[in-house]
Amino acid sequence: MTEEKLVVHYIENAVKIVQTRVSSLRKKDVLRTSVRLYDGKTMGVAGSLGECDEKELNTRAKRSLELGIPYPSEATKDLEREEYVQSDLQNSAELLEATEEILERLRIDQPEFSFSHIFRSSKIESQLRNNLGLNLKSSRESVSLSLVIKDKKSSNIIDAITGYEGRKFQKKRFIELTNMICDAYKNQLEGIEEGEYPVVFMSDDITYYKKLYESLNGMLFATGGSLLSGKTDMKVFSEKVTLLQTRNVMDGFNEPFFDSEGTVNDADRFALIENGVVRSPYTDKKTASTYSLPLTGSAGGEFDGLPELGTPMLKFSESEETIKQLLGGQKGIFVLIASGGDFTQDGHFATPAQLAFLFDGERFIGRLPEISISSHLYDMFGKDFRGVSSNDFLGLENAKLTVMNMKV
Repeated sequence: MTEEKLVVHYIENAVKIVQTRVSSLRKKDVLRTSVRLYDGKTMGVAGSLGECDEKELNTRAKRSLELGIPYPSEATKDLEREEYVQSDLQNSAELLEATEEILERLRIDQPEFSFSHIFRSSKIESQLRNNLGLNLKSSRESVSLSLVIKDKKSSNIIDAITGYEGRKFQKKRFIELTNMICDAYKNQLEGIEEGEYPVVFMSDDITYYKKLYESLNGMLFATGGSLLSGKTDMKVFSEKVTLLQTRNVMDGFNEPFFDSEGTVNDADRFALIENGVVRSPYTDKKTASTYSLPLTGSAGGEFDGLPELGTPMLKFSESEETIKQLLGGQKGIFVLIASGGDFTQDGHFATPAQLAFLFDGERFIGRLPEISISSHLYDMFGKDFRGVSSNDFLGLENAKLTVMNMKV
């Protein structure tokens, strides 16, 4: 009998902001523990919130095992690793002080706008161990600054957004970004002619690549329900496109380096698309074994349930060119807010962009009227894909930019 224990401890400090003032300080401290029992064919699971009696959890897990819930996959074994990553502002008093400093600056710099939402610091401590030599420990801290921007003269609920997430408190750069957005918002430009333009997204903005999440789902991929089904080892996209499933902390991933089944990848990444060639969909153990696919370590699920195929973080590899080089002397259209659009089943994409700026690779020049953008999955990541910037926008952490030509 294999016995496995998963412990996840989440600690958070969060400052709520309303109309450019601190509204409240909230703290979270959540401890989750689960015990899993494997007999080679089935699994029994029991979980608990807060401090727990492990003997009672084992008893409940044994009762669960008697239900005969199928789980034929083998447990991960003979693997040990520890990782500890720290960030700024983990002390609630420091977070509160930093928030007040930023809000005071914004009240002076941007009196025509109000700012609301949350500044947050958090730590996720996770441990997964079993009686087969598995012992994985991960502790990752992060800080997230996020603001909703409202023009005081506007009737909209949201006029713009700003923020970043990382490990360092970059006050000066965050204020610079926020001021740039507000100043560009106030500079209303005339409309542009319809045509093809370089369109710029934050690299982690799922708007432009959410179809790839569906297309690379192991279950859909293997059963023929994906646009990429049957295309393993075929060059489908531009050689500039390498898409990684990542749990690497340097990519802005703040959860553990292992998935819920204890799978760990080299460098905490797995290339699903490599230089335009489809290598694999993302999989957990069950999906990989059922359909004879590579195991990519994408198991998720509730802490007190059976592991199941989850949704991983995907990341495009950077090019060797800066954002200015990718634009090649042209001005781009930087999409900050785009909602209401989607991909069709055959891969066509269209969306309105409620807030877009004219962009020269360094600064936002001004605000464009609402536009619509469109393309097709194979064009976006094929002939029209320019690349992902080698540099972070304004030097902020995890702020790479993706550029592709699209119809506007």
